[in-house]
Parts: sequence; C-alpha cells; structure tokens
Amino acid sequence: MPIPYLLTTESWLPVWDLDTSTPRTVGLHEALVRAHRLVLSVARSEDVAALRLLVALYDAAAAPREAAEWDAAWRADTLDTGAVTAYLERWNDHFDLFHPAHPALQSAALTEYARGPEALHPGSLGGDSAAWFNPALYGPLPPYPADEAALLLLHLLTYDVAGIKRAAPGDPATKGGKVYGSKLGPVASATHCHLTGRTLKDTLLLNLPPAPRAPGDTPVWERDTPPAVTRTRTPAGRLDLLTWPSRRLRLHATDTGTVDAVAHHDGDRMTDAWQQTSPLDPMTAWSTSKAGQPTPFPFLDLSGWPQPWRAAVLLDSTREHSAVIQHVTAAAQRGALEPDLLVRGVLSTTVHSNRHASSISDIPVASMELGTAGQLADPAAREQLANMARYAGAIGRNLRLHAVTISGRSSAQVAPRMLLADLDTAWSQAVDFHSDAPQDARELWSDAVHEAAERCIDAFPFRPLEAAKLRTVYRTNPDPQPKQRTAKPRTPKPTGSRPAGAGQRGPAVTVYDVLGGSYTLSQLSKHPDCVVSYPTLRKRVDDGWDVTEAATTPGSRGSRGGAQQ
Repeated sequence: MPIPYLLTTESWLPVWDLDTSTPRTVGLHEALVRAHRLVLSVARSEDVAALRLLVALYDAAAAPREAAEWDAAWRADTLDTGAVTAYLERWNDHFDLFHPAHPALQSAALTEYARGPEALHPGSLGGDSAAWFNPALYGPLPPYPADEAALLLLHLLTYDVAGIKRAAPGDPATKGGKVYGSKLGPVASATHCHLTGRTLKDTLLLNLPPAPRAPGDTPVWERDTPPAVTRTRTPAGRLDLLTWPSRRLRLHATDTGTVDAVAHHDGDRMTDAWQQTSPLDPMTAWSTSKAGQPTPFPFLDLSGWPQPWRAAVLLDSTREHSAVIQHVTAAAQRGALEPDLLVRGVLSTTVHSNRHASSISDIPVASMELGTAGQLADPAAREQLANMARYAGAIGRNLRLHAVTISGRSSAQVAPRMLLADLDTAWSQAVDFHSDAPQDARELWSDAVHEAAERCIDAFPFRPLEAAKLRTVYRTNPDPQPKQRTAKPRTPKPTGSRPAGAGQRGPAVTVYDVLGGSYTLSQLSKHPDCVVSYPTLRKRVDDGWDVTEAATTPGSRGSRGGAQQ
C-alpha cells in the first residue's frame, strides 16, 4: 500500500517566502492561506502549470463572484483563509497523489503501468530526438520522489503532445492497441497569458475576473475519477476548463513513496478547442480573424524569440483580447488598484516541431511590462502604449518587405536577418517614461526601434546603394497595405460536361498587386518568392496578415506551409 501524499499539506510547490527571504516548497493549503507572504515566480512552463492549478483551486474555494467582492478581496490583508481551509478539508482526500479510489488529478480506472518514469520527464515531449538535448533520457531513469512527480504530472497534463496514444483497456476507439487523433489540451493549443503581482495573493486575484460559478461547473477533484476511455465533451465552465483532464494518467508508487511507472493514455477531447477555450479561460490571449474566428495571439518573431512589446497591443485593440488584461483594466478604472502598481503580462506558447503537433521544440515564457495601474486606467494612455507596440511591428514588417524587394533575394534568406532585437530594456524604459512624459516616451521608443533596424541593415551584406535605399524607405508609411482590386468575373471555358456556348459566370476573385505583379492567392502561392502553401496563405490573409508578408514569411515549424504560432 503506497504511503499517502497529500498535495494540500506536503511541501512540493516552489515559492519565495518573504518572511524568511528564502526559496522553499509549500503545500496547497499554505500556498493559499499565506499567499500574501509568498511569491510564485513563473519563469518556466512547469510554473505555468502550477499557477493554473492554484488559480483553479482558489476559484473553487473562495474567489469573488462580482466586482465589489473582488475589490474587497484586493484590499484585504489575506485571502479568505477560513473558506480556503474549509474547502480543502472537505476535498482533502481527493488531493492524495496515490489515493486508491481517486488519485489527485489522475484516473483511478487505470491499472496497467506501461511506461517508466521517463514519461514524466518534460524532455520526452520532444519526440525521437529528445535524448539529444536531454542526456538523462538515454538510459532508464530512477524513480521520482513524490514532490517532483507531482510537478511533472501537472506539466504532462498541461503540455502533452497530440498524435497516437496507447489505448486504455476497454476503450472502444482502440485500433491495434492504439488510439488515434489525440488532441492538444487547452493550454498547449493556445497562447497562455497571465499577470503578475507583488505577492501570490495579488497574482491570483489579478488572474481571476469576478464571475459566478456556472451551473454544473466543477473542477476535476469535485468529480468522479475520470473513466479510462477517451471521450469528447464540452466544458461546463471555467473551473472545468482550468482542470481539464486532457490525458488519462496514473502514477505507480513504490512502498517508499516514489514513482517508478506511469499509465499514460488519451483523455477528454473538445469538439472545437479554440472556440470553447477563448471565452472560458481568462488566462489566454487571442486574435480574431476577419471571419470572426479566434486564433492564438502571436508574440514570437520568426526566430521564435518573444517580442517584448507585443503584450501591449492587448491594451487597446478590437481584434486581439485577453480577459485578464480587460479585467485588470476595469479594476484600475474603478480605482481598486493603487495607481503606481506595475502590471506585467507573462505570455507563453507551445512551439511544436511538426504540423501534427506530436513533438515540442520549445515552450517560451516571457514577461512583458504593460504599465502601471494608473496608465491602464487612462484610455488615452492605453491607446498610446498599444500604438507604440504596433509601431515596432509595422517597422519590422516594412524592414523585411523592403529588404526583400531591394536586395532581390528570397524572403527565406532575408527575413530571418531583419528581425528587431535587443529591445527589452528600451521598452521598459519607454513604458516607465510614458506615465510622466508620453511624447518623450514615444520618441525614445521610436529611436530605439530605428536603431534596432539600422543594426539589421548594417549586419546584412547589402550593396552600399541597396542599404542606402532601404534606409530611406523602411520608415515610410509604417503600415503599408498592398493595393487590392476585384477582377471582373470571367466566363469559364466550356468543359466536356457543359455544352459549348453555355458559359457561366464565376464568382469574383480578389487580385493583389504584390511582388511586382497582380496575382490571385492561388497564383501567388506558386510564385517563386512565396514560401508557404496555398492553404496557409489563404488562412493568413483571412486572419488579417499583410499579403506580402503572408506569402514571404516562412512557417515557424520548419516546413513549407507550416502553421504559425
């Protein structure tokens, strides 16, 4: 019989203790009742998974349900410790990592442990080449201590890759012992976005917009243990989504309380993850296509590096949104937040190595300064900060597009070397200056952006005249749009199935004046400078991309037509 390991009281979550000025580990109960004296640093994907669990737990136990309650909770010295303690006492045994009937965050229906401890290692999500970058995976891994296993269990539930999974016993979807078509979980398929505060208490409240619990909405620990078989269903609400059991996992514990094997199978699927995730999960960021479809908010450049200004676009936009940023803006406007409170957004995304999303190459996590609560409370200041962020993006696009045209080289050669870099400090300084001197801040930022562009030009082997021409044009009209015109409908040629003379007018097609000619998207996809397939080109244009950049920006997953993050 395994030794019980209660996530509520055992020490397993890494935090910084303000009272002792030391790093330490705590259980879920201490994390919430002493949240006002603890700091959770979210710098890794493992930390993102831990934060989401704490947010869901606080939401279920004692989160404010309306704005007045939220404001009172923000002013209070601590979270509602009485409600938190009573809630955890009620569900305490459901947080036992090795409970025989309902192991925490797992499925008790699983009894066959086909994988070793390596299933929990984050490097295993890298696919066949994972061992190249994680030498520990070359040989058998020793059993994990329970505290490490708990964190790694959260990580695997959050980021496990799509594709083929070993079938659970009794799953009717089994084909040859496997289940096909496994989907990504809610976080791995989205752009995660949360806000950080001075303490864990602040962070939890900043990431939970006040809202009543939806009828039937419960976290996974308030439900019966998930069945072994895969199922497709719709999330009942925010709590259900935040604790979504996207995989069926169960840890096998030794007599000493370590984990030496894992049962690992597919879990709950959604019919349309993006459509269902975007309105329910406050800790995500989304863009909206022209067709009104949500897509994960992009914040990485072509090389996969975070752009430190991108989160500010979410402050004032009709096509991009994040519920937590809208929430903190509303709280600032109500006067609930101290005007000098610095608000930082932390964005992360999952970069998959192939179009099947069956292996991961990176999970970047980046902190981006948004401004003080005083700035966020001012609509004009929010608009100015968002425009500053858009300006950097527009200059970057101009630089790449004109560099391709002027040099005569392909976008695949030029674009990756025309990326604005080393702007983290400049963005932070511009945001800081903006509260007192908006015009000076805008000038400081534009100068920094131009200097970054000049560094790109200097580092590229342009001919002197090419470099001089690029310098004269990349700042002009910093948000160019290719001219578009609608071609006259044309009569298709008769076919064998249509009598001659019975011509029929086809639908109007859009022609773009781009890359030195006039092309439909189908024609453009065959242009030698187009580096993506027609479906990717069409999707990008529908999502609002500049047509030239849509055609000449390589896919981030390394193959022609690869999907963009």
